[in-house]
Amino acid sequence: MTELPEIPTIDTAVCATMRLVIGDVLDGAGLAVMRGPVGIGKSFALRKVIDEFAADGAKVTHLAATGAVQGKIAEFLRALHGREGVSSAEGLELAFDMICGFPFRDYGPRSVVIVDEAQDLAAPIIAQLRGLWDRGELARLGDPWCPAFGLVMVGNDQFLSNGTRQDRVNLKPLWDRITHNIRLPRPSKDEHEAFAHAVFPGEGENANKMRAMVQAFGEDHGSLRAAHKAARQAFIRASQKGQDVNADHLAFSIRMMGGRE
Repeated sequence: MTELPEIPTIDTAVCATMRLVIGDVLDGAGLAVMRGPVGIGKSFALRKVIDEFAADGAKVTHLAATGAVQGKIAEFLRALHGREGVSSAEGLELAFDMICGFPFRDYGPRSVVIVDEAQDLAAPIIAQLRGLWDRGELARLGDPWCPAFGLVMVGNDQFLSNGTRQDRVNLKPLWDRITHNIRLPRPSKDEHEAFAHAVFPGEGENANKMRAMVQAFGEDHGSLRAAHKAARQAFIRASQKGQDVNADHLAFSIRMMGGRE
């Protein structure tokens, strides 16, 4: 019976950009915003890069803006400091103590907070993050013994461009602090090809045909996520029939997703 594959993580331009930006933010306790279209592999690339920096000794705090975290300050702070039953003021102090480092001291540690799906953060949460980041200003001005951390917010194309007029006014001070304002690229043809090979490895006519099909579907949508979803649906269909996955299973999945095969 066909086993369902994990989503492959390939080294893309998105991955390389994140690696460069997060490394720079770690070194300078900067503030980065990275935005890109849905489905280009932001979250998968982020996990890969986070693992690399953590393995290298960086202090990485990673959370996604989902559920209560995206709109309630107390819940957001709790996600950072991990404590229950503390006041907002105590939560702020705990959060800063938990996430800060000493990036300008020779022996560190460098520290970064990374928020994925940041387009779902409420304006007060972003303002709170900015306030925490501001506490490191003395370190950035030259005192290596003062604590600080870098901040990276990753979101879709709408991040910081939607919301109410008052939200935009409230977030205006954030723009003066941003050290890296990055637009993440859509996958290239070569990246779609590499992804197709990762999803459907192997030799033979059937594997070649499936790779070509899923690559074309991904390119049409400009999305690695769409390509993987079609492949995964094909694996599920094959598994339900007790068969090895083949091009007919994939063609059916692509048709069901609105593609043409």
